[in-house]
Amino acid sequence: MDSLTVSSLSSTPGSELSTDEMKLLAKLEEQNRLLETDSKSLYSVNGVLRNPTSPKTFSLEENIWENVINEWEDWSKRKVGQIKVLTRRGVPAHLRAMVWQLLCDSGNVSVRPQYSDLLKSSSPSETLIHRDLTRTFPHHQLFHNHQSISKETLFNVLKAYSVLDQEIGYCKGSVFIVGLLLTQMAEEEAFCVFVRLMKDFRMRELYKSSRDELGCCIYQFDSMIKEQLPELHSHFQTQGFQTSVFSSSWFYSIFLSSLPISAAMRIFDIFMCEGLEIVFRVGLAVLDMKQTELIKLDNEGMMKCLQNLESWESNPDLMIEAAYQIKYNGSQMKQFRKDYEAIKAKELEEQEELKGLCSENKHLKHRLAILERRCSEKLVSQLRKELEKTQLNIASSQNALKEMQANTSQLEEISAAPDEHSVLYLRTELISCRLREAEALTELKQLKNHIKDMDEKLQQVLCGGQQRVSSTQNDLQVELLSTRLKETLTQAILKESRHALMQLQTQNEIHRNQLKRTEAHVSSQRDHLQELTSHNKDLHSQLQQIRCHFLAVQNKIQTFSKCAPSSCQPSTSASLEHKDT
Repeated sequence: MDSLTVSSLSSTPGSELSTDEMKLLAKLEEQNRLLETDSKSLYSVNGVLRNPTSPKTFSLEENIWENVINEWEDWSKRKVGQIKVLTRRGVPAHLRAMVWQLLCDSGNVSVRPQYSDLLKSSSPSETLIHRDLTRTFPHHQLFHNHQSISKETLFNVLKAYSVLDQEIGYCKGSVFIVGLLLTQMAEEEAFCVFVRLMKDFRMRELYKSSRDELGCCIYQFDSMIKEQLPELHSHFQTQGFQTSVFSSSWFYSIFLSSLPISAAMRIFDIFMCEGLEIVFRVGLAVLDMKQTELIKLDNEGMMKCLQNLESWESNPDLMIEAAYQIKYNGSQMKQFRKDYEAIKAKELEEQEELKGLCSENKHLKHRLAILERRCSEKLVSQLRKELEKTQLNIASSQNALKEMQANTSQLEEISAAPDEHSVLYLRTELISCRLREAEALTELKQLKNHIKDMDEKLQQVLCGGQQRVSSTQNDLQVELLSTRLKETLTQAILKESRHALMQLQTQNEIHRNQLKRTEAHVSSQRDHLQELTSHNKDLHSQLQQIRCHFLAVQNKIQTFSKCAPSSCQPSTSASLEHKDT
């Protein structure tokens, strides 16, 4: 800001005044003494604003303001304190345009000749400006009863500045400030005043997209609330009600969007002279006056309460008086700014650290993805080989099982039929038995022939010997021969019995030997069958294990097919097709 806004409230001592100025100052001092004794006076001895200005003193102040305007250079250098006092009392409406231009030194704006050229240029913010004007222009009280303000002139000023300062462009709060300026002055003059406000009154910093200056102002304001209105601040904290919710619009529009226009103009008068200090004062005064009501409300109720500030429309001086009862310490505000900058620096460091960690995390995730892809590809390949090997093992086991089953069936068939050695042995035994039978038959035939001979001899004896022997001898011989015949027959029967017995023994021996060989063979086949059965059980157990392993491998492949990147899915599908085959 210029020297006017940073100077102290006290007047510059030791300055030489002209005779007319001395007379005017004497009248003003006399009037101030009268106001000090009046219960409705606006200022006390210490210069603090108390009550509204009496109407009867306003004509005198108009004369003083005219003198200030006519001799501005002298007043702005030597009588800054008096200008601040006059500004707090209120600038006369018909002199407001001139006073505002003098307070911000808009006549020396270097870009004034460029205004028409700026209007010819296009701005990327035009659409946004049109949209906000459509929403704000017909509805806000600032634009009521001011027929001189047109939507076109308001758009022109906002567009020209957005072209001039493309870093800031357009900010929504600026429509209220430009609208107020256009109620007091021409379009080009309003543009120059707005340029000066943006440059020298911290408004440009407030409108920056980073919002650092706005954040600092809100932090300072919140710190003032915490120090001067601790009960209200505690209520805000309990309800989770952020100061920025309502105070950001106060700083953006200098209360033009919240207060009645009559009160907002009085605040803007002081803002043009002293800067943003008045916003802190008025904001804290509003909260102080509404503290009792706010403590009883929740978030929504507090927001409605702070948006309804129409009560100061009829008597804005009361609000100005309350604002200057607020304690405002410049050194403390600087300390608050340092604290905020320290907090922001720490946050910036944390953000940088977090940004670095995020970058490192992103890099690690990328590396992890690569490693997972490689690992999954390698694992899928390994599992595929293991699956193929398992399938080959299963096939070989099944073939071995089939071969064992065939061998078992063959052995069972062989065990049911005699082998070649048994057949050859049985044939040999049969031949020997037949030879022995032939010999027995020959002997039997000889015995039969001998019996026949004996029988013939007996017949001969019976027929021819009847004449030479006696009957007794014949009887004895017949008996003897009969006995011998019986003996011979008995011997023949005995031989036949022996022969039959021998045959039976031979057959019994043959069958016994055959039975022994068969039992031995069956025993060996049974042992072999037990071995095959045990081996078959082992093969079944191995097959079961291989199937379990195959299922586990298949599950692993399915799991990694789901988790692996898309590049790995074709190989997994191929392995599954191979498994199905």
